Amino acid sequence: MASIPRNAIDEILGSDPFGLPEADIEDIRRRLEFSFSVRQDAGHAVRSDYKPWLGDRAIDFRYWKRLRQYFIDDDILPANVVSRLHQVTDEVLDYCGDPEDAGTWKRRGMVMGHVQSGKTTNYASLICKAADAGYKIVILLAGLTNSLRTQTQERIDETFIGKKSLFGQRNPEKMPIMMYSDGELKYPAYGTTRDSDFQKAMASQFGVSLDNLRDPIIFVTKKNKAILENMLEWIEQQRQGGQLIDEPLLLIDDEADNASVNTHADPTRSTAINEVIRRILQQFSRSSYVGYTATPFANIFIDPDSEDEMRGDDLFPRHFIKALDPPGNYVGATSVFSPEGRLRQQMVRIAEDYPDILPLKHKKDHVLEELPPSLLEAIRAFVLVRAIRVLRGDGNAHCTMMINVSRFNDVQEKVEGLVFKYQTRLDNAIQTNAGLGDDATADPDMAALAQTFDAEYGDTEFSFADILEALPEASRSIRVTTVNMRGGKLDYEARKKDGLHVIAIGGLALSRGLTLEGLSISYLLRNSAASDTLMQMARWFGYRRNYEDLCRLYICESSVRHYEYIEETIEELRGELKRMEMREETPEQFGLKVRRSETGILITAANKMRHSTRLQLAETFANKHVEGFALLNDDGVNQRNLEATTAFIQDLGVPVSADAVSDEQLAEDVSKHLVWKDVNGRKILDLLSSFEFHANQPSLARIDGTHSLFGDYVEDRLGDELATWDVIVPFNLGDRPLTIDADTLARYEDLPIRKRNSGRVISSSDGIPAYKPTGNRNRVADPDDAAILLTTQQRDTAEARKADGSNFRGDRAYCSVRTKPVLMIHLFKVTDPGKGMEDLAIENNPIVSLSFLMPDSEKQTIPRTYEVNAVYRKQLELFGAEQDDDEEMLDA
Repeated sequence: MASIPRNAIDEILGSDPFGLPEADIEDIRRRLEFSFSVRQDAGHAVRSDYKPWLGDRAIDFRYWKRLRQYFIDDDILPANVVSRLHQVTDEVLDYCGDPEDAGTWKRRGMVMGHVQSGKTTNYASLICKAADAGYKIVILLAGLTNSLRTQTQERIDETFIGKKSLFGQRNPEKMPIMMYSDGELKYPAYGTTRDSDFQKAMASQFGVSLDNLRDPIIFVTKKNKAILENMLEWIEQQRQGGQLIDEPLLLIDDEADNASVNTHADPTRSTAINEVIRRILQQFSRSSYVGYTATPFANIFIDPDSEDEMRGDDLFPRHFIKALDPPGNYVGATSVFSPEGRLRQQMVRIAEDYPDILPLKHKKDHVLEELPPSLLEAIRAFVLVRAIRVLRGDGNAHCTMMINVSRFNDVQEKVEGLVFKYQTRLDNAIQTNAGLGDDATADPDMAALAQTFDAEYGDTEFSFADILEALPEASRSIRVTTVNMRGGKLDYEARKKDGLHVIAIGGLALSRGLTLEGLSISYLLRNSAASDTLMQMARWFGYRRNYEDLCRLYICESSVRHYEYIEETIEELRGELKRMEMREETPEQFGLKVRRSETGILITAANKMRHSTRLQLAETFANKHVEGFALLNDDGVNQRNLEATTAFIQDLGVPVSADAVSDEQLAEDVSKHLVWKDVNGRKILDLLSSFEFHANQPSLARIDGTHSLFGDYVEDRLGDELATWDVIVPFNLGDRPLTIDADTLARYEDLPIRKRNSGRVISSSDGIPAYKPTGNRNRVADPDDAAILLTTQQRDTAEARKADGSNFRGDRAYCSVRTKPVLMIHLFKVTDPGKGMEDLAIENNPIVSLSFLMPDSEKQTIPRTYEVNAVYRKQLELFGAEQDDDEEMLDA
């Protein structure tokens, strides 16, 4: 079914001949948009050793057909999304092995989705099709916690098994999917249930066996060493005469980046879990392993100590990597955190009032006597969301608020007590005053609710008078609970009829893969920059049908910066996978690309730093604008950088004249800015080596006191690709000077150099403050700088690539058309320091930084071994995964 544009729906509803109320019109609009305006692309893949087989088989897709009909007829997914799901899961199944192929074979792959984007729907569909095609044994690894395993088992009951999975039941409760069975009711066997992970004794008692399977059998188990070893021992006992089991196995590893090297202080613990997974696979003569993950930084990339070990890892997805595109109604990192994201302004609220009450860094015995006012605001917003959903007819739908402010269970429970106390106070005020009309706001808590409504939801279709009518029902059912390794459960299944309305407090145990149904308000205070930790915390991503406009995220500013960075990095790698697909490159090549990305470097380094000061690293900078966005807040350092830069410029001689350039666009650039052409690359490297960047910028900072990753990348290419450079000193509109020298800089206040009044001085883990010229953005250049010194034709090509969106984003599009690298020297001044600049220590001089516009590269990046210094190591600590009660999960 094709999608139709929103304006067509608006035109139809605008001519309403029935005079329906606005609330009814809005409800019809949402339903039409869900059915007709949601579209989804097919995504991209890299693969190797691929021999298509699915198209040659005549398969009766009984399990898949009933699931497909259930999705459509029960209004679970739009029909065009189901069509795309059908196409994509056919593709993934075709990459796996043909279960009718005899002999011995193994296939290893990965599916890369987005957080809360429907990975469960994807692999449930894959399981159905695999069972139809002849896979007899399915093992689904469902995260680390009992709650997540149970939730996944319930989803598999609904989509594949077709009844409640409980051992010993006489009249099992059928799932709605069975209404769509064609002919005889067909149930697969199961070796785990809703209330029981795998147990050998239970399997024996109820006759679970892998011998002479007539129907497929599925096991849903958590990634726990003891349970997996128990299963391994049982499987070994199923081997007849010591022979490998000949029935084909599909093993799906959900959240494949869980239990990896970066989730435990002792990496041997998680390595042991992966070892059991490998040994289970080795019991079968025919097996396919498919890891599902939301980021490309899974353990299969970052666990091995070297790139050679990565290639040899039995779980490495050497046969295929498939990147899924989410449907258009998905709320993800790009829409929330990209500066141009459609939900950025509507959804994100910066919390600034927490440091004195609940600092990001605190201990387990932290004394907590009150909650930050922003958290009280968030709780009021949640109560209001409940009221609006009641008015929209969704009062019996699940509705959740998430509070994630500490990794310590003790602190989480203190937060629970204070949240419960405030929510009870609000509920008492509501039950007493909501019926008083205009007089209700005489109560201070009701007045606070009114203020929050005006600030957040005043533009909805309801007035506060409407809200007052719904508040008693909305507030009465709200519960407060903590979910961590000590206990607590979100039992959405048990409250399916009336809905679970809950404020859930926890750490990563709350976030690890668990779907928080109806999540509307999120409050997050955490101090991690680790990509997997951040993305796992982001439970607010997903689908928010009929309440997307109500969702709010309260978050600290540093986390917003980290999310922006991770979003940009992951989308760059997705674009890279698309380009590699067009070049028919392999998963191994993509694995190397991930390891050599800036984020891959930081994660790998941070994890290995726990046990070693020596690192083997290689980072690629092809098609990238490398910007010096973090400087030392030190007047002496800036003076030395300025002197080195001035000497460098004077050595270049006379800049290029506009008269010497034939291309009209180039001539315009040369007339505005100082430009030198064909500069020897060794001079660039000498300047780079003498320039001091803050350790907050790991690619440009000196990793061992002498070398930087970027400097070594340049040095490796001085003999060919980076032998000659162009140099630009950009200026604002005005009369640019003829050159730059000490006398010119002495009069810098009169120069048409740029102003950077919105920068920030930020604290750093090494104790040396960093100065960021553009504040929260990791930029030093102006938005259009990346296009300077490109011909008209090059600009047109770059703009076309940029418009494509999924190919080259932002400055990468302009870098991709360059044939020569460019050094940009950024001179700027601070004339009216804004908020966050009070401690700026650079005075009476222009401030200088550098950026580098890098073209594509045909050369492989050479890994080098570095002895990492203490300053650099402290910066890496932020990018290592935060210790949490995950460690208790692995020990359990």
